[in-house]
Amino acid sequence: MGTAVGVGKSTHRRCRTAGSTAAESALAGLGGHKPGLVLAFATAGYDQEELLRGVSEVTGGSPLAGCSAEGVITHEGSDEGSHAIGVMALASDRLTFDTFSSGDVSAEPRSCGERLSEQLRAAPAGGKLLLLFADGLTANCTELLAGLTERLPYPVAIVGGTAGDLLNFKRTYQYCDGRVASGSVSAVLIGGEARPDIEVSHGCDLIGLEQTITRAERGFVYEIEGRPAWAFFKEYLESDAEDLDALTVAHICLAELLPRANLDYGEHIIRVPLKLEKETGALFFAGGLKAGTRVHVAMRRPERICERAVASARRIAARHPGEDPLLVLQFDCAGRGRLLFGERTNEASIQPVQRVFGNGVPWLGLHTYGEIAPVEGRAYFHNYTLALCALYGAGGS
Repeated sequence: MGTAVGVGKSTHRRCRTAGSTAAESALAGLGGHKPGLVLAFATAGYDQEELLRGVSEVTGGSPLAGCSAEGVITHEGSDEGSHAIGVMALASDRLTFDTFSSGDVSAEPRSCGERLSEQLRAAPAGGKLLLLFADGLTANCTELLAGLTERLPYPVAIVGGTAGDLLNFKRTYQYCDGRVASGSVSAVLIGGEARPDIEVSHGCDLIGLEQTITRAERGFVYEIEGRPAWAFFKEYLESDAEDLDALTVAHICLAELLPRANLDYGEHIIRVPLKLEKETGALFFAGGLKAGTRVHVAMRRPERICERAVASARRIAARHPGEDPLLVLQFDCAGRGRLLFGERTNEASIQPVQRVFGNGVPWLGLHTYGEIAPVEGRAYFHNYTLALCALYGAGGS
């Protein structure tokens, strides 16, 4: 049978109906075959457990993974409404699928990553691609990746994103086999004749002088050049902000110097604060910035975001001339949707990327609170980026 992929979407406000409707549309693309894997991304206006019940009723308990999102992306474009769910179903006799989950990513991110690597070791078949969906508000994803990659039983490409909500930064949800959790990470290992190709890009330019983080702990940055982190950060904001919210950090971020520069990606990795500890002025970065880290303040440039996103897609396509991918997964920062582009989001940043591969390629994505993708072969946690994963089969089948 090869590999069949279907994608469905619903914006119905009834939770179970939305889940079942999206799942039915996805299964319609499988030619009657039972899915070996179901991926689901949904915005946080739904009761998440009821929503997944609707999906599972249709998919018959097939392995499922995914997370809540700030927005859902399909060939219809980006939908950042309060009620939207996208579902991708895959059936294949050439690919293998294994789902995993691990809790306590908030309190013990490195240990959580180590437990995931042990689960990979116990999987019945080796994998080629690992998809990760972690809590987007509380996880130190750099530590998660460190624990995971230090004990990987075999080389595997890693890509994914962290779960979001409706930009109110209160609670996110992770899905694994019909279960819903917070403060956790869910994962999918895809093996067999899978050939993943991944690109990551951002559109930020450095401003100001290089600075050094002088005090940090557990993902919280307390001081930059001996000054309270919030006081330092506020100097670059246009308004006299009293709290950290999506609009406050819509354009300004930090850029951490990479150990090794990449010609296409650049020399710095982008970091965005997600939480403010008002008592101390500390900022929480899911990228896990540490004392001694050298950083620049950086500013996003909408035109560069669009240009570099399309260039990323073209690099993937150029490496596979005359070959269509089985599917494309898009992990796109929540700050690169309507918060930045307004009503022009699809026209400016989504459709140009999709046109590189064509309308016939199954496509599912989400707006995340952080992206996971490799640079020079090493998996990093990113912010304000696009992580694009095209999955090819053996010989283009």
